Amino acid sequence: MIRWVAVWVVLPVLASAQEAFQLPSGNIHCMAFEGTLRCDVVAFSYRRPPRPRDCDLDYGDSVELGPRGPARMVCHGDTVQDPKSPVLGYGRAWQGSGLSCTATQAGLRCVNAEGRGFEMARARLTLF
Repeated sequence: MIRWVAVWVVLPVLASAQEAFQLPSGNIHCMAFEGTLRCDVVAFSYRRPPRPRDCDLDYGDSVELGPRGPARMVCHGDTVQDPKSPVLGYGRAWQGSGLSCTATQAGLRCVNAEGRGFEMARARLTLF
């Protein structure tokens, strides 16, 4: 008698079709739209960067990254925070539109095809 054994392999990548995700802490939320990824940190302890003179909305807690060029801070009056977004577990990655992000307990690191991107955590925000 032949027995079949089903083996499920779980890849550590959130499907690229997924437009939004959050980290397990619920403190970092991201959403992809029109080839751009925006990530918001809900609570942070890093020093808020200086607000541009032409920004009279929220600033210092949101970053945008496209498939080319550097990451940039976002002047915004909205949020991508959604408690219903799928969780991107620590040690897992998200990929989409020439962008990739990796979640760790230390925070989130996202890069584009040019190697430009950002690192976001409660205690730090670094653009590179």
